[in-house]
Amino acid sequence: MKKGYILAILFFGSLWGLSEVVLGGLLYRFDIPYSSVYLTVIGFGILTVARVYLPGRGVASSIAALAMLYKFMNMPFFACHLLGILLLGVCYDLFFNFAKLKNLAVCAVAATYAGYILFALMMVYVFRYNHWVEAGLPKVLNHVGIGGTLAALGCAVVVPLSHRFGKWLQTTNKTHTYLSDSFIVRARLALVTAGMWLFALVMFVVQ
Repeated sequence: MKKGYILAILFFGSLWGLSEVVLGGLLYRFDIPYSSVYLTVIGFGILTVARVYLPGRGVASSIAALAMLYKFMNMPFFACHLLGILLLGVCYDLFFNFAKLKNLAVCAVAATYAGYILFALMMVYVFRYNHWVEAGLPKVLNHVGIGGTLAALGCAVVVPLSHRFGKWLQTTNKTHTYLSDSFIVRARLALVTAGMWLFALVMFVVQ
C-alpha cells in the first residue's frame, strides 16, 4: 500500500475525530438536541471528500476506525458514541463502495438510515444498554424517525456538495488519487496530521 494512501486515511480519520472531539464536545456539554445529526453530516462530508482521493472499498470503515480511536483518546469513554462512528463508516462503505448506487444523495440517505437503525437495534438487543432498554421503542423510533431523518436530509445535501468540493480541490491543487503526486502536499498533510495526533496525545495524558 502506498505511503500517500495511508497518510490520506490518517488525515481524514483524524479530521473526523477532531470534529467529534471539538464540536461534539460542545454539543453534548450543552445538551443540544439531536447532537448526533450535526456530527453525522460532518462525518459524511469528510468521508465524501476522502472518497474522491481514496476510491476503494473499506476506506470509509478505516477512516471511521481512526476517528473512533481519536475520540477515545480525547473524550470520556462512551461506548455508544464510538460504536455510532464505526457503524456510520461501515454503512457508508456498503452503500457507496459496494452497492455503488449512482445517485449520491440516495446513497447518503440510505447509508444514514442504515447507520441509525443498526445503532438503535444494537443498543437495545445486542449490548442491552440500560438507557436504551428502559426507554424502549419510543427512543428507537425517535432516534431513527427524527434524528435519522434530519441526518439523512442533511447528508443528502452535504454529500453531493462535498463531492464537488473534493473534485474542485483536485483540479485546483493538481492532486490526484492518494494525494501522493506532490511531495509538498504530502509534507503539509503529514504535518497537519501529526499536529492533530499530538493534540490527542496531550489531551489523553492530561485527562
